[in-house]
Amino acid sequence: MKKIAVILVAHGEAETESFFENFSMIRHTLAHAGEVMKLPRPLQLVASLAGGMKNKVTFRAQKYRSPQNRITRQQASQLQEKLNRVVMPDQINFEVYSAFHATPPFVKDIVEQTSGHDLQLLVSMSPIDNRLTSGNPQRLSARCLPINGQRCPVVVHGFWKDAGLRQVYLDHVFSYGKTNGSALVLAFHGTLVKDTKGDVPMFHTGLKEMQEMGSTLRNAILIDPRNGYDRIEIAYLNHDVGGTWTKPSLAESLKALSSKGARDVDIFSCGYFSDGTETILYAQKEAAASSVKSIRFLPCINDSEAFADFLAEKVATVVAAESP
Repeated sequence: MKKIAVILVAHGEAETESFFENFSMIRHTLAHAGEVMKLPRPLQLVASLAGGMKNKVTFRAQKYRSPQNRITRQQASQLQEKLNRVVMPDQINFEVYSAFHATPPFVKDIVEQTSGHDLQLLVSMSPIDNRLTSGNPQRLSARCLPINGQRCPVVVHGFWKDAGLRQVYLDHVFSYGKTNGSALVLAFHGTLVKDTKGDVPMFHTGLKEMQEMGSTLRNAILIDPRNGYDRIEIAYLNHDVGGTWTKPSLAESLKALSSKGARDVDIFSCGYFSDGTETILYAQKEAAASSVKSIRFLPCINDSEAFADFLAEKVATVVAAESP
């Protein structure tokens, strides 16, 4: 029986208030970012120390725990069940793993652990392709050294242009959203558009993919007969390192909607496959500072049954294409 390892590759977040866990997560995050941005190592260390302490205090005060890693594990469990039930169960044994860039278990460790499988799939758990999402597993695959005929891992990505995912998103929005004359903000993880010198970044930022996905999804919602939103805007959850980031930020978008008289706003973080600190703590902090009367956050697609079905179909299609 053929053994196939399916590895869900997510960013990863600290799951407790522990200083050391948060320090390590931030350290790995900045190390990855430092591969493409000008972030001197001393700065990375200082930022990791400060961020680890800040998270410890904030998470304890707000009794917050990031659900991202837990959700990714749930996504892996769902996918495992669906694949082994419907995709040639007598011929293929799927083993589905969750792995992370910034927290254990790390992607490279799971790739090494499953090196004896007949096929390894690295599923980028971000709808947007860029150097720091799908780019990392692609680089990992490119560096592999096939032994005894073993193949390099296959990276599954390109979700930003997938019509199947778009339909999952549409049904999700109309399942959770108000759609009764309110406004909807589609939120993405922002990206660098100019470095500290004012130059366009030399790495793949994913800006074009975000713009196309946002525009296509926005238009699809507007023409859907279930739609009742008066306005649909696109905004970005940005960081403050490396230069100038995408606009409008979520805060800027909410301010503009308020000035146009919007009183009720739904926010859907469509640029993420799972909720985490950015979509919960950071986004809610920006929303709390807004003058919009009522703001609701729709959950990410997380471990929804529809998303699990979509992933299973996507993986099955790739496996069929890769089979001799």
